[in-house]
Amino acid sequence: MRTIDQRFTRDTSFWQRLGRDVRLLWRMAQMLYAYLIIGRRIRQSYRAKEARGDVFWVDEELHR
Repeated sequence: MRTIDQRFTRDTSFWQRLGRDVRLLWRMAQMLYAYLIIGRRIRQSYRAKEARGDVFWVDEELHR
């Protein structure tokens, strides 16, 4: 199993730890973007279909 932290952080240099933290921050930013922007588009599409009485097919709507 991969982790972002090693067992002994004293063995890693400051720059290695900083690089690890930057990668973690980047991943968290990507997840936040996906939730806020992409998730909003999906929720809007779902609400529009629901209002028209249509069925929201996940496979069709998300893979266009």
